[in-house]
Amino acid sequence: MKKIFTILSIAAVSLVSAQNLIPNNGFETWTSGKPDGWFIPTAATIAQSSTAHSGSSSLSLTSPASGNSTVSPTTDTPVTAGTTYVFSGWYLDNSTTARFKYWNQFRNTADTGANNMQAADYSTDSPSWQFFTAEAQPNAGATVARPGLRVYPENNAGGGVILFDDIMFYVKGSMAVTDIKDFDKQVQFNTIVKDQITFKLPVKSTVNIYSAEGKLISSNRVENGGSVSTQSLVKGAYIVTVDNGANKISRKVIKN
Repeated sequence: MKKIFTILSIAAVSLVSAQNLIPNNGFETWTSGKPDGWFIPTAATIAQSSTAHSGSSSLSLTSPASGNSTVSPTTDTPVTAGTTYVFSGWYLDNSTTARFKYWNQFRNTADTGANNMQAADYSTDSPSWQFFTAEAQPNAGATVARPGLRVYPENNAGGGVILFDDIMFYVKGSMAVTDIKDFDKQVQFNTIVKDQITFKLPVKSTVNIYSAEGKLISSNRVENGGSVSTQSLVKGAYIVTVDNGANKISRKVIKN
């Protein structure tokens, strides 16, 4: 059974702008089947997924049968002693045969050892995107950071898939923080539905509809005043998420 590591609740705060040191952090650009700016080991099994936290794509990373599989930016990030850095991002772990740890290395010519950007515990299954965050100062002698996304087998089996999106590594204090309650107030849509859900949005956003069991039913990019058809849905309860790339809210809707 998975252990749960600390995440920052999407109901609490949201990160909106930063001097992000991660290239292609949303996995939007790919060349020859690999995300630009990322090192993918030969043994790693990856794919470009259209199920995204924001934008149009994310990274799909498959858990191996044993050990772990780790991807990281191709170029290590220079760091300064005494400076606090933050490693954060979004992941979707809805697999019983895969689990995730964020895993940063502070390095010189080699790994300088453990640090607070190495998760102590594994992720836990969830039907929705989850946010991870950790901060640390470089270990003594470290000159670069290598922030990695690491997946492991679970329940004595591999082959499960975890998705990653909007990965960030930045100097603490260089990012603005806003209360997601403001976004929640600005997003309006009908929660008792028949043929469609119509949205009032501050900006164009990604709208996902999930079944009560957590299965993704549909995903659409919606403008302010736009609608998503629900004609094909059977009667019952669903979860609708609205994500503008910086903020994400979830609400329950009932199809009559």
